[in-house]
This record gives sequence, structure tokens and C-alpha cells, in this order.
Amino acid sequence: MNRLAIIFLSITVILISCNKDEPEITGSIAGNHVTAIYIDENGIRWFGTDNGISSYDGNVWKNYSDNDGLPCNCISDIDARQIETESQLMVGTSQGVGLVNKALNVIHSITSLTSSNSGLRSNRILTLAQDKVGGSWFGTDDGLSVQFGNNWLIGDKDSLVKEFEITDIAAGPDTISYVCFYGRGIALMDLDVDALTTVTYYEHPLSPLPSMNVQAIFVDGYNYQWIGTDNGLAFHGNFDPSKEWQLYYESDGLINKNVLSLKSDGDGITWIGTIAGVSRFDGEEFINYTSVDGLAGDTVYCIAIDPDGSAWFGTNNGASHLQGDVWTTYRED
Repeated sequence: MNRLAIIFLSITVILISCNKDEPEITGSIAGNHVTAIYIDENGIRWFGTDNGISSYDGNVWKNYSDNDGLPCNCISDIDARQIETESQLMVGTSQGVGLVNKALNVIHSITSLTSSNSGLRSNRILTLAQDKVGGSWFGTDDGLSVQFGNNWLIGDKDSLVKEFEITDIAAGPDTISYVCFYGRGIALMDLDVDALTTVTYYEHPLSPLPSMNVQAIFVDGYNYQWIGTDNGLAFHGNFDPSKEWQLYYESDGLINKNVLSLKSDGDGITWIGTIAGVSRFDGEEFINYTSVDGLAGDTVYCIAIDPDGSAWFGTNNGASHLQGDVWTTYRED
């Protein structure tokens, strides 16, 4: 074999090897209106859309709908809870909750929770979360329901909870959960202290929130809270409702005052999703991104942090992944 043939053969082998290392992405996300993102313990990304849920393992998209057992295809939120030794996804929809049993990126079964077979106040789920002590929290259009083990906690005196739309729920690092309202600020509820009748509120005039219309919250491991409202961003670093507040507005560099989603990455970076793009905040400077920069859509409904530290964004026009300076957008085919 001559020298030229050997070189050609070597190049061919290299090209084949490269193709094997970089498999083609198959499938696409279920819908372009992406309202929820959850990354599970195996690094599988789960997306809630207006057309069902999607799983993505980095190579393959798999889509699931009401034909597969979801209560309906309009997804509001996704979280996970531990059932014995298995992790189970909780998928909030406009017609109940889908409890999803899975293995990696494949769903094996879905069980529906509704107001007729559980303690849910209503089938229209606005938000949900799992706390650190085993409670599953469901915000509905008719108030709050909490499942703890086989019991449902439903307060008879929580008319204030029922009066305002529940926009977000976040679990703190202990037994406290933070329930956000459109019109009533934030309620701190503790499953260890009669959660639904003994409530501490962050609200005017004691707490200087930018607005009582709270739309998003992120609570870190120190119980510090990032709070998004329709009129600005707040950081609260104390359990005292009146102390250690910092407020941020467009004049400080925030891309837009109407905040819809929040997430911190654990390394001092906080992402703020708004109706007009997303801001990255390192504690000193805001860096802003819109669809002009590579974001899929300018309305950012949800944010998730990947195990590698990169960020995912669910928007009104698809999902985006930002790794370093590289944007990748995923839309329905």
C-alpha cells in the first residue's frame, strides 16, 4: 500500500470515529410554549409545554401526551418526589396532576390525581413543589393542598390562601415552604407547625416588596430568597420580614421589571427571566439577553441549571440552552 493510500485510509477512520462520538439529535420538543423545566437525578431534562411533556437525554427527544396517560397536554409545572426508593415526577396540568414513573428518559406509567380521587382542591394546578420533609404542595385556582404521606392537609380557615392566585411555591432547606400569591405577597408555612393555619406573611407595610404581585421565588440553602414581582426584583437575606431587603429595577440594569422566573446556580450567579428577556446577575452587574442574542423567545417562563452549570430557559418560542457563550435553541418540528 502506497503512502497516499495510507493517509487516505487514516483520514477515513478518523472521520468515522468522529461521527460515532457525535450522534445526531433525534426528535424534537413537544411544543414551543415551554412553561416548565426539571432536571432529574440522572441529568435527564424534562420540559413541560402546551403540547405535553418531553424528555431529553442530550441525544434523543421523547414526547408524552394525554394519549400516554397525562391528565391533559397543558402543563403548568414539573417537580419530583421520592416514593420509597424511586423518584417520581409530579406534572401539574389544567386538569389535575400526573404522577410519572420512569426509568431514565422513558416513562413507564402515569397515574392521575384529581379532585375526585385525592385531596386536591381543584383540578387546575397553577404550581407545585416537593419540600424537604416529604410534603407535596399543590397550588390550585381554589387554594392550596398539601399531601404528606397518605394524608391530605386542607385548612378550613385558609380563606386568604384561596382569595389570591398561587403563582409559585418553593421549599426552603428546612421545614418551611414559601407560597407566593398574586396580590398578597408571600406566605411562610411550616408543616411542623400547623402549616395551613399558622402563617407568616411577607407583605406591605412590614416587608418592602416591590409589589404584592409575586410571580416567582428561588430559595437557596441558607433560606435567602430571590423574589420576582410584576414591578421589580427583591433579595431578602433574613427571616425577619422587615430586615435585609435589596430591591432591583430596570434603572439598576435589570432587563425588565416584570419578573416571571428565577434560578441561582450555586456559584453566585442568579438568572432572572422576564417578559422581555433574561438577566444574569453576579451580585454586582446585570448582563442581559434577548432573542437577538440567541434566546429562543423573549418571554421566559422557567429556568433550570444543568449539572454542568449551564442554563436552560423555557420561553414562548421554544427552549434555549446557554453553555458558555454558545446558545442552542430547540423548537417543535
